[in-house]
Order: sequence, then C-alpha cells, then structure tokens
Amino acid sequence: MSSSRERHDRRPPSALRAIDDGEPEKRRAILHAAVRVFAEKGYHGCRIADVARQAGVAYGLVYHYFQNKEELLESVFAEQWTIFIGALQAISDGPGTAPEQLTGMCHFAIDVFRTAPAAVRVLLLEVARTPNSLRAGSTRQTFEHAVRIVADVVRRGQEREEIRRDVDPLIAAAGLLGALEMSLTGLVTGVVGGEREEDIERVKKGVVDLVLGGVLPG
Repeated sequence: MSSSRERHDRRPPSALRAIDDGEPEKRRAILHAAVRVFAEKGYHGCRIADVARQAGVAYGLVYHYFQNKEELLESVFAEQWTIFIGALQAISDGPGTAPEQLTGMCHFAIDVFRTAPAAVRVLLLEVARTPNSLRAGSTRQTFEHAVRIVADVVRRGQEREEIRRDVDPLIAAAGLLGALEMSLTGLVTGVVGGEREEDIERVKKGVVDLVLGGVLPG
C-alpha cells in the first residue's frame, strides 16, 4: 500500500525546478532505476522504496529530485520521448534519400528494443495504464512533432520523386509511427517474438517492407 508520502506532494511546484546541478548523475541513476522497476513491477505495483533500492540511493534522495511517484514516471516518459524525437530529427537532418531515412527511423525504433527493452516496455505499456500520463512527454504535441518530422521526409521525397506524389505525407507519417508502435508492442508482449535476435531482425524487415511498400513509386 502506498505511503502518505507517495500519495501527496511534499514540495511546492517551484521546487521542481530547483534541481541540484551538482549531482545530475544521481538523478539519472534514479530515472534509470525507475525504468527497470516500472518495467518489472508496473507503475502501480512498485514503491519509491523499490526505486531507491534499485538505484542504490537513500530513500529520501528520490524525493530530492522527484516530488512523488507520478512525477518520477512522467520524467521517465519525458526523457524517453525526448530521445526518440531527437533521433528522428537527426535522421531527418542527415544524409540519404527519403526511403533511406524512413528505413533508418524504423531501424532505430526497433533497435531501441534490442538495447533498452525495459524502457520500451514502460513507454508503451504504462502510458495506457496510467491516468494523466499524457501530460508528460507522451502528449499530443509530442506526437504531432514526431508526425511533422516524418511527414517532412515524405514531402522532400516527393519533391525528388523518391516517394509517390499521391501519398498524403501526414497519413504516411502517422502510419509509420503506428506500425512502429504496434510492432514494438508485439515485441514487448512476445506476440511477434522478441527473445531471439532473428525475431528483432524479422520485425525490422517487416516494418520497413510495410512502410516503404505503400509509398515507393511503382
């Protein structure tokens, strides 16, 4: 059962901005520990004490950086979405044709499951289970940002005749992100495998074939 400290904010909102810049590594350690604990026990099944134990820090230090468990989860969401959006933008700004960049985006997202399966599990499953989770990172604005980045790649591809001109860039972008979300969910839940390296490679190829099959010129 959650303690009263976990049910109520212990610090005023202004204190959220008063992070100790001298010890950012401890905040990161707590966030990374939270990812592991949330992935293992779920948001509702874990306690702040579990996170502190996993991070190897004092119980009270968690409250130095995060006012309660909800803010800790929101910070995990925000961090993971920032990484994802940054990666999409970097691929969009980098070299390659539009099909190559779309492929790179798909490969990056699926490879995250290979290197950080706990983070993917938390990002996909806890968003749906947790009230108010869309306030942090997983917002409509974040999704719109991701769609715009992918849509811009599609538009540039259309201008260079690498992508079919009759394709709606926004729908293509939403379709790519939707295919990634469901494919990753399939990996997280084991519906499409995920234990073996060949499972991940099979999903990567399947997503790319599906996405590019709908936008490449005939």
